[in-house]
Amino acid sequence: MWYPPESGWLRLNTDGSFASDQGGFGALLRNDKAYFIIGVAGRLDLHSINLLELKAIEKGLELGLTVQATKIWVESDSTTVLAWVHDKREIPWSAFRSLRKIKQSLAFLENWKATHIHREGNSLADLLAAYQSSKGE
Repeated sequence: MWYPPESGWLRLNTDGSFASDQGGFGALLRNDKAYFIIGVAGRLDLHSINLLELKAIEKGLELGLTVQATKIWVESDSTTVLAWVHDKREIPWSAFRSLRKIKQSLAFLENWKATHIHREGNSLADLLAAYQSSKGE
């Protein structure tokens, strides 16, 4: 279940999806009153769910910086990608560029955290990603 972050924080929900040889990602930021702030969704020619999940975090953090967020709580349903963000698992070369951009974005924040969320609590990001991965040309 999704619940608002602490006062002064934005919660970034992210997801990646892959269907019919097409990848999609979605990310959205909401504030401590559960109001939608900004979001992004896109399609990518990536065939790795982990890279799509990583791209969702990357793009979501970029949006957070554009709205001058200082505290962002990242939530993802990918334990692998979260381990990469926390430097707890070896990173494949294919993920290096996105992870570097994520680390650069995190460095601009006053505070951040990244935690796992079950799909049920991540439904809006999941919907964005699934739509992008399933829509036609």
